Amino acid sequence: MEGARSSPRSMRDVWYTGTKRMTASQRARLEASGLSVHHVPLIQTRETHTPPPVERFDWLVVTSQNAVPALRGLTRDVKVAAVGDKTKRALETEGFTVSLMPETYTGEALFQKLRDIVSDDEIVLFARGNLANTSHMSMLPHIYDWVVYETVPVALTPAQQRQLETVKALLVLSPSAVDALGPHLSRFNGTWYAIGEVTERAVRQVSTLPVRVPECYTMDALIQCVGEDFS
Repeated sequence: MEGARSSPRSMRDVWYTGTKRMTASQRARLEASGLSVHHVPLIQTRETHTPPPVERFDWLVVTSQNAVPALRGLTRDVKVAAVGDKTKRALETEGFTVSLMPETYTGEALFQKLRDIVSDDEIVLFARGNLANTSHMSMLPHIYDWVVYETVPVALTPAQQRQLETVKALLVLSPSAVDALGPHLSRFNGTWYAIGEVTERAVRQVSTLPVRVPECYTMDALIQCVGEDFS
């Protein structure tokens, strides 16, 4: 008689709530730790198709890779500041040259570096989502706000609501994803895995369950964190 194989029920469920799918290697790393990976997007983004508020600018600031598709019509002859590796790669794929990226992948760190580099007469265009933090814009004298995409929640199906009770790890990449889970938090009793201080704060405001945050705010670092806990 052949040895018994692990059934799907014996696997530990993990939800990944990002809008973009994991790579095959990222998924494989989680599955190697005995986790059954489910992609459950809790938000979706859509372009606003709003034209930029200024024709000429010296700097383009981008704090999310979700903004990049809306920039297709912009000149590439401009200095670009990106919040992190994924946003940088997305911009470079579209032909932009990224001149500045902070060591800590946060909007605050990005604007602090810009404050030290941007001259008083340079114009900055901030391309962002409708929920992005705008408090750091005051650091720069000539900055224009451009909302290029908006974020809307995705409702959980009744089956997903029931499955949430079995989820052991919940990977959230934004406060919007945390907000979307609000009506169903009583069903979850596992561990949160969050990217970034802002997302961590959003989790702690609604939940007393454990929260794990990697030192480096990247998806690979988050997966490594999960793997270490479950291996």
